[in-house]
Amino acid sequence: MKKSLSLALVTLLFGSVLAGASALITKLQAEHDAVNAVGGGTVTLILQEKELGKIIWSVDVTGSTHEYEVWVDAHTGAILQILTQPLGPQAGFITQKQADAAALKAVGGGTVIQSQRDQWKGYQIWDIAITQPGFEYDVFVNARTGAILRVVKFINMAAAAQGYISKLAAEKIALKAVGGGKVLLAVLDTTDNPVNWSVDLQATNGKEYEVKVNARTGKVITIIIGG
Repeated sequence: MKKSLSLALVTLLFGSVLAGASALITKLQAEHDAVNAVGGGTVTLILQEKELGKIIWSVDVTGSTHEYEVWVDAHTGAILQILTQPLGPQAGFITQKQADAAALKAVGGGTVIQSQRDQWKGYQIWDIAITQPGFEYDVFVNARTGAILRVVKFINMAAAAQGYISKLAAEKIALKAVGGGKVLLAVLDTTDNPVNWSVDLQATNGKEYEVKVNARTGKVITIIIGG
């Protein structure tokens, strides 16, 4: 009886350790820890990511003279890294319209199909998707200065020939619909009515979704938890 009781106690303790290991600090707690770590400021963006082999909260904080990207361990709340850059002459961000114009100029024109705020390598950015006949671009624009940080060009003849939105555009729409994350797989489903891009992704909350995006209009048709 004593042996059984000891085994039960060990099992209970082991289960408690596993439960504690899997628990994550809240978004609010991560924001609080990040702001305290840099001596105050305003949180402008927070994302759950995996860096340095750990699940982290990546918290962007704007202070009076600098902006920071703070990596907070999502399990322990420990501050893992702080990236710092001075604020530009103007503390505000450029508008979406200004970012679109800068991106279009960088690639020689086209049609903007998606613009969204994001972060990249410690910068606050506008991530802008642009289409041209047979091509599409992903342009990163510095959200403070308007400088072009990155341009990626894709060839997309098949979808354009059918009058469908691009795979890149569908992925961005799907990610926005679930609040961000990473794309696992995107396929054009021509057997459905209407034809749609079926996008499997993992959201920043760790859950997996299948998002169906109308291939002609870009409208989200349905979001399925678990894919």
